[in-house]
Amino acid sequence: MSDDTPLNADSKPSKGRLIALSALLTVATVIVGVVLFMVFDQLTQQPVQSNLAGAAAIVDGENFDGVTPIDPPRPVADFTLPSHTGQPFNLSDVRGKVVMLYFGYTHCPDICPLTLLEFKKVHELLGDDADQTAFVFASVDGERDTPEALAKYLQVRNVADFVTALSGEEGDMRRIGVDYGLFFEKVPDPGSPENYLMNHTAASFLLNKEGELVAIFSFGTEASVMADEMEKFIKE
Repeated sequence: MSDDTPLNADSKPSKGRLIALSALLTVATVIVGVVLFMVFDQLTQQPVQSNLAGAAAIVDGENFDGVTPIDPPRPVADFTLPSHTGQPFNLSDVRGKVVMLYFGYTHCPDICPLTLLEFKKVHELLGDDADQTAFVFASVDGERDTPEALAKYLQVRNVADFVTALSGEEGDMRRIGVDYGLFFEKVPDPGSPENYLMNHTAASFLLNKEGELVAIFSFGTEASVMADEMEKFIKE
C-alpha cells in the first residue's frame, strides 16, 4: 500500500465537531458554576428573626425564644414619675421584687394592647409567686396620658389589679430611657393633629430584685417563656 493513501474521513474530528464540543463544554461549565453558586448561597444565608407571636425565630442556626439575657446584670438608674393613682412612683419602691417594665402609650393600636394581654397571662401563670413581682407600664406620650387616662386604660385592659402605669414629660422619658435603649417619636396625622401615633420600642425589660436589668423580651415572646424567666429571678 502506498504511503500516499488518504486517511479515512472519520479518522480525525472535523472542525465543526471541535467547535460544537467546545461550545458544549462551555455550557456545561456555566451550568455547574450556577449550581455551585446556588448551593453556596443557600448554605450561607442567615435566617431572619421573626417577632410574630407564637413563632420561634432562628438566629445563627439556634432556636430563639425571644429572651435576650443581660449577663452580667446591668444597673439602671432610679427614677420618679407620676402614676395612674396620682401619686409619685419611684422605681426603688419595688426593690426586692422582680419587675417587668414596658414603655408604650394608651392610644397604641396594636402592640401595647397585645403586650398587656401577654402580661395578664404571665401574671396568671406565676400564681402565688406573682406577689413577688411588679408590672410597670410607662407611657411615652405624656401629652395625652394623664393619670386619669392611664387609670381608665388599665381598667379597659383588665390589668388594673396588678399593673402600675406611669407618665412624664418627654425629657424625663428620654433620660430614663437611656438605660434601656428606648426609642420613641411622634408620628403626626396632618388630617387630625390630636390623633397622632407614637413609634416606640416594643420590647419589655426584666429587672431583678436588686433593680438591675437582667433580660429583654422581644415583642411576641410567649407568656410561658416570660413567666419561666421571671421565676428564675423570683427564686434567687
